Amino acid sequence: MAVVGWRRVLDGTGMSGKVGEPLRFDEAWLIRVDSPLTPKQTIVKAVPCGWYSAHWENADCKAMEFKLNPRNADGMVWRLDVAFYPPPKEAKLKNDGMPEDFWERSGGTSTVPVFRDRDNAMILNAAGDPLEGLQKEREEKTWTLTKFYTSDSWMGDVDLYAGATNSDTWDGGAPDTWKCGFRGAKKREIQNVARGRTASDAMEGTGATSGGTDETLTFVETVWEFRYEQGTWKSMPWDVGFHELVSGQKKVILGDDQKPVKQPVALNANGTKKSAGAAPSVIRNGAGAPLYPVVTFSAKFGTPFIIPATPA
Repeated sequence: MAVVGWRRVLDGTGMSGKVGEPLRFDEAWLIRVDSPLTPKQTIVKAVPCGWYSAHWENADCKAMEFKLNPRNADGMVWRLDVAFYPPPKEAKLKNDGMPEDFWERSGGTSTVPVFRDRDNAMILNAAGDPLEGLQKEREEKTWTLTKFYTSDSWMGDVDLYAGATNSDTWDGGAPDTWKCGFRGAKKREIQNVARGRTASDAMEGTGATSGGTDETLTFVETVWEFRYEQGTWKSMPWDVGFHELVSGQKKVILGDDQKPVKQPVALNANGTKKSAGAAPSVIRNGAGAPLYPVVTFSAKFGTPFIIPATPA
């Protein structure tokens, strides 16, 4: 029970397409066997045209579908039809058979508190006091990355990157403006992935061949989310309080009536109270308080894109 030989045929083959849709190539081979009981997987593997093989006329079109049927009633000749077309982004594979990582972009709006105007100046009333309770509509800027792993290394990446902000400039954002979140992982398999074969080998010719080997690739599909905060992901509270530092000692701030103040008072960076009526500033000399670990995103995740700047 083996393959005797095969040859490419033109009957029923061709190319088709529509405006706005990818091209499609249909190719066919006749395969002769020495027994009608020859296993179908053996027959399919006879032609050196494996899953995801590139078409010899258009490398963007890959072998995505096949159909094997007996040519006649005695089961000694079989016809293999293969459809070539560009795979969707979820099905694009690398040379090792693994799916390619891909980015998606989403947007929207949300309402958030606001303390500064578009020029980063604090919003004050005519008397120089900061205004509270103001809100603004913010444009949400979010990237989602679907990333594939062949091992449990994704768990280490979750520990390192989930909940962290960027330590350097990333996608045009300054440090601490992008925050990484982990959204989930699931096991996936690609069945019967035949590798080590090229469609160009099957363009012409006859003869028996064992082709490549079929495999089941098992991997993990993970989803990551990156959210942008125009100002910073640091906490930026006002430097105010009911106590001040006097000669290094913390003391209650007294009002003009020599009683403890009932409203927090703006403080200088050294802990002393500001002059009456002075507007507060952000704690730590305006630097704020970092809340999340910082890591470099580029080394692990690269730079987001929908269409690569230099097509592969």
